Amino acid sequence: MAKETEQGPFLPLGGTSTTETSFDNKPSLFSLNPGIYLATGVKNGAIYDTNTGKIYSLNAKGVQAIRTRDGDCAFQEKLARELRIKAISEPTPLIKEKTEIKLDFVWFEILSDDCNECCVHCYADSMPKSYRRNLEVQTPVISPKDQKKLSAYEWKKLIDESFVLGARQCQFIGGEPFLWRGENKETVLDLAEHAKETGFETVEIFTNGTLITEAVAQRIKDIGLGIAISLYSIDETTHESITRTRGSFKKTISALQMLKTLEIPARVETVLMKQNQKTIEDTDKAIAEMGFEHRTPDVIRPNGRGGNHDLYPDKDIAIKYSIKMRPDFPANSDYIRRNMDAHSCLAGKITITDTGEVLPCIFSREQITGNVRTSGSLKNILEGEMQNIWRITKDDVLVCQDCEYRYVCADCRPLAQAASGNKGDYKSSPYPRCAYNPYEGEWGKGIWKLDHDAKPLFDTSSIKQIQEEHSVKGGEI
Repeated sequence: MAKETEQGPFLPLGGTSTTETSFDNKPSLFSLNPGIYLATGVKNGAIYDTNTGKIYSLNAKGVQAIRTRDGDCAFQEKLARELRIKAISEPTPLIKEKTEIKLDFVWFEILSDDCNECCVHCYADSMPKSYRRNLEVQTPVISPKDQKKLSAYEWKKLIDESFVLGARQCQFIGGEPFLWRGENKETVLDLAEHAKETGFETVEIFTNGTLITEAVAQRIKDIGLGIAISLYSIDETTHESITRTRGSFKKTISALQMLKTLEIPARVETVLMKQNQKTIEDTDKAIAEMGFEHRTPDVIRPNGRGGNHDLYPDKDIAIKYSIKMRPDFPANSDYIRRNMDAHSCLAGKITITDTGEVLPCIFSREQITGNVRTSGSLKNILEGEMQNIWRITKDDVLVCQDCEYRYVCADCRPLAQAASGNKGDYKSSPYPRCAYNPYEGEWGKGIWKLDHDAKPLFDTSSIKQIQEEHSVKGGEI
């Protein structure tokens, strides 16, 4: 057994275990005082203090001191002072009744395969129709049984039904949604306007921006829509090396300028890959200077054409932008309760494709839960397999189920399954962007994958020796 530190059994968040003791019980969540929870993993534990938002790491001895009546009183008193409470109450298992999950957000994928660009990483393998004919590429299909596209009338019915089922947010996406035309020449703006009139609070169109004209921009403003635009680099050559479409950069920048002038709510998103990694900082800076909402660049996902390993950024770039190298999550009571009961991202969300297939996410191309044309109604689909998907938690995920941080950590099921090479199950494939090993209580030495037998493998070769800026020094959030 390793030597005890001067801190005793208490370790600030980011420390590693000082014992080799494993818990015999299944990992669980316990309630201490109001707003304070003890989560146990197979080796260590963590205290979530939702009153302050802080999280504390405990080794096995520390957990035992809290969970037993004859525990270490001095340690309990010390922890009580740290948590600013009078005493540590005897922990009891937190049993949460399942709450109803209602539809909240819908991706209306009105064009699943047609686009006026041919981006190297496209998860849906979208491209211009002429490219597909010239390259003799078979159209990617989600269902070979029914390839008839949904009509404008059917889309409006689905918008109405989604609203009745609880959805208040939606996004129109493609392919390129501005290419879509209904049976009476309707455009995506007509569908978006119908969604606003129906009562949707947030209606957004995700586009490459190249088809936005002054007239289109003005109508977007008049309807009250939000816009999301992909910009891969502030460098024209780099951007177009990804879109593989000459002139696309200037058109996208022009669209952004029009949106800015009209004060239309817009956000700019960037997918990070090898092609644009050298310009990513300049791109982030330029987007910020333009005044658009912009999240951290999303490292390319291994879906569709994104499965090409030649597109993956260098390891140090991937570590910086995608690998969780330290526990940088806060303790939020609503988030914890949500994660105990449902999936942190998928719950309440669906995608409806242009052929009527219903998916849990735009990236989950194989997880078909039904077709709106054959299932009777969207309600029937949501009450079926979708409920099982919405109820996936970290307690179902390999490795994560043994981790003390599982109720405060995020997850992405389509990413996990794709990264496993589809060897694993959608529900249980280990999350591939976390560098924590709950069996050793250590951060930053590898990431989780599945081996040839679909068993969890802690791959230390995927992460080089941790540099100083990535090392975990301890402390608390």
